[in-house]
Amino acid sequence: MKRLHNAVLFTLSCLPAAPLVAQPAIGGNACSSATLNGIYAFALTGRQVTASGTFSNVFQGNGSATFDGLSKVTVTMTTDTIQAVGTPLTWTGTYTMQANCFGAITITSGGSAVLNLLPYDGGTNFLVTGNDSTYSYSGGTGNNQPTGCSAATFSGVYMFTGTGFNLSSGAVNGVDNGSGLLQFDGVSSVTANFTLSASGNITAAGTLTGSYSVSSTCVGSATLSSSAGITYVMALSVSNANTVSASGFYVTLAANGKVLVSGTGHPIYGQPTTTAANQGVGGKPAAELLAELSPETVTRRKI
Repeated sequence: MKRLHNAVLFTLSCLPAAPLVAQPAIGGNACSSATLNGIYAFALTGRQVTASGTFSNVFQGNGSATFDGLSKVTVTMTTDTIQAVGTPLTWTGTYTMQANCFGAITITSGGSAVLNLLPYDGGTNFLVTGNDSTYSYSGGTGNNQPTGCSAATFSGVYMFTGTGFNLSSGAVNGVDNGSGLLQFDGVSSVTANFTLSASGNITAAGTLTGSYSVSSTCVGSATLSSSAGITYVMALSVSNANTVSASGFYVTLAANGKVLVSGTGHPIYGQPTTTAANQGVGGKPAAELLAELSPETVTRRKI
C-alpha cells in the first residue's frame, strides 16, 4: 500500500501546474497609465440616500481633470450641493491603470474618495464611479478638453438639458428635469429661458439674464437673475469645440436652497451665428429663436 501511495504522489508531481478554477481573461493588454494624459472636461454627480430611500445629500459639479500620464491626477470643479452652490473644489491624488483598461483614482487632498476609472476611445474619454464618506458618485464623463477658449467661444443660441433636484428648507423635496435655451453674445452677456418638469407639472423659471466669463482653459461661469429676484449660478466646461464656437459642453445651473440641475449643452440648429444678435446662414436671429421657443404658455413658478 505504501509503495502504491508513493507511486501516485510521484505521478501527480509530474503533472503540469494548473489553476484550481479556469477563469476567462477579460480585456486586452492595450492600456497603461499613459493612456490618460492631458486635460479632460469633467462632470460628476453624487448622492447620499438613507435606508428609507430619502436623499440626504446631493452633489453636482463640472470642470476639468488633468492626468500626467504617469500616476498623478488633479480634478478642478465648481460644485453645487444642498448646502451651497458655485463652490470651487480641487482634488489631487494618484491613479493606476491595468493593462485591461480598468483603473482607479485615489483622492488624497481636497477630499478622500476612491473612483473606478474606465478609459475608452483610445484614451480620449473616460468614465468614473465611486464614493467617499458622504457621496456615491456616478457619471463622471471626461473628454479631451480643447484649449485657447475665451468668451467668444460661446456666441449664439445653445440648447441645454439636465436632471436635478428641488430643494426646500435645506433638504431635497423632489426631482427635476430641466431644459432650455442659452443666448451668449460672445462678449459677456447671457440670457436663459429655463423650463423644469417635476411631479407631472411643467413650470418655467422665465427669462434669466446676467453675465458670463470663460477662461483660456475652457471652463467658465455665469451669474444670472430671474424676474422674481432669484440668483442662479452656472458652471460651464467645454467638452468639444470647433473653429466657430463651443459645440458641446457640460453645464450646471443652481439657485441656492431652491434647485440644482446638471446636464449638457449644444448649439441649436442653425446656430451659433457669427454675432449672437445677427442672423446666421440658414438660421434665424438668436433673439427671435428665444422668443419663439420660450415657454410662455406654461405655468410660471417663482424659483
